[in-house]
Amino acid sequence: MNHLRKITLAALMVGFALPVSAESLDELVENSIEIFGRFKREDQINMNLLKEAKGIVILNYTGFSLVVGGTGGDGILMARKEDGSWTGPCAITTDGGSLGIKVGGSDNDVVLLLMKAGTVNDWMNGKNFGSAAATAVAGPKGGAAVDASMRDQEFYAYLWNKGFETGVDFGGFEVNINGNANADYYDKPAVSSADIISGKVAVPEGKKEAISRLYDLLK
Repeated sequence: MNHLRKITLAALMVGFALPVSAESLDELVENSIEIFGRFKREDQINMNLLKEAKGIVILNYTGFSLVVGGTGGDGILMARKEDGSWTGPCAITTDGGSLGIKVGGSDNDVVLLLMKAGTVNDWMNGKNFGSAAATAVAGPKGGAAVDASMRDQEFYAYLWNKGFETGVDFGGFEVNINGNANADYYDKPAVSSADIISGKVAVPEGKKEAISRLYDLLK
């Protein structure tokens, strides 16, 4: 009986540790509008810093219990084009490691301002962020002045938590490109994250109304 209980518990732990199911890119765009809109309404985002950013990541992720460990989530990545506008969204997923959670079992929203083109490329290429590779810096809020030193950071983190305490430690997690969601959204089976983030692929006409609402929030 004890052996059976151990097997059952192990199975449940594996099940709970699985990444969050990937959503469609249309749903991710709507989620991103809600997430960023809340951050902006509550004056959490420094919009001057956003103007300096080379890219942005908007995610919702769930931290599981400390016993099980791990996080999983879905979101979007976008890059700023040379003319200052934003590319179309690229669907991404994350799993494993730490994405700011100090206490597990919580539902979290995160906005990352990517300050360097190389950092945008890391996310676009599905980098595995080692536990010591990325220590996030909490982004300045409201209208705080932006100085030159702020541009030297790889990225800034803004976290909103729906349950428990969160921190700003990032590391030991993997970024994956949600190719199926991207292919469905752009109606191009072979579309790559590089095509999207370089701006080579345009947002389809039928998708422009929704993404325009996000673009307006980012101004």
